[in-house]
Amino acid sequence: MTPTSIKPKAVVFVDFEHWYISMAKMYGKKPDIKNWYAEMSGKYNVAEVCFFGDFSHPALRAEIPRIREVTNFVIETQNASPHHKKDYTDFIMLDHIYQRAMTGSDIDTFIIFSGDGHFSSVVSFLCIKLGKNVGIYGVRDAISNQLKNSASWVIEIPAKNAEHLEYYRMILRNLKRLSETSAGRRKKHRPAFWPTVEAVSKYNGADKEKVTEALRKMIEEGYIYQTTERLRTKTVKVLKVDWKKVEKDEIFEL
Repeated sequence: MTPTSIKPKAVVFVDFEHWYISMAKMYGKKPDIKNWYAEMSGKYNVAEVCFFGDFSHPALRAEIPRIREVTNFVIETQNASPHHKKDYTDFIMLDHIYQRAMTGSDIDTFIIFSGDGHFSSVVSFLCIKLGKNVGIYGVRDAISNQLKNSASWVIEIPAKNAEHLEYYRMILRNLKRLSETSAGRRKKHRPAFWPTVEAVSKYNGADKEKVTEALRKMIEEGYIYQTTERLRTKTVKVLKVDWKKVEKDEIFEL
């Protein structure tokens, strides 16, 4: 891992309404705040993380304890006006971003978690006028193209292979466990395709078709390959893992 002293220094602004509501409507999931933060702080020296939202909404308010696991900067954006608009959160975020831009000469990277096109102007300002690296996190299929085009980089959540990744890890845990229990034994485990599908599905209570699809995809992508081994009475195809590729692509933590 890169030492903290040489990581780019970053400040982060999170439109939690975008994250929570878009994930719920489009994917039926809640934000994975802890893993998102862990991934981001592995790349950046995160100086500040600010979450913005109307936390009078019960579902958002229930997420505050999880937010506080990564930051204490939680900005309430509730608008007392009866003509409440979601844009109110954007305006408050924009104010904070511009203020930080004026005092952030030591900041290398500004990270904004939102999909709203309202932020494209401040992103352009940070990139062009101040020469900052500006990254966008946003919910997949809920990010303005204008915002995408103005940023230095964009990461969409969930990743395209996010669902497959969950099954990849189930399969790899199974194969790693078999390799460890085989170590030093005369009779070794020789995991084959269909017995692995059965074992992973049963152990994890997972859908068999999805496990099958994930295992086939892992073979296509080179994370797993098949070798032919001769036993006493038959020839079998055995699954092997390219652990170096798995570790390099951060698919599974060894």
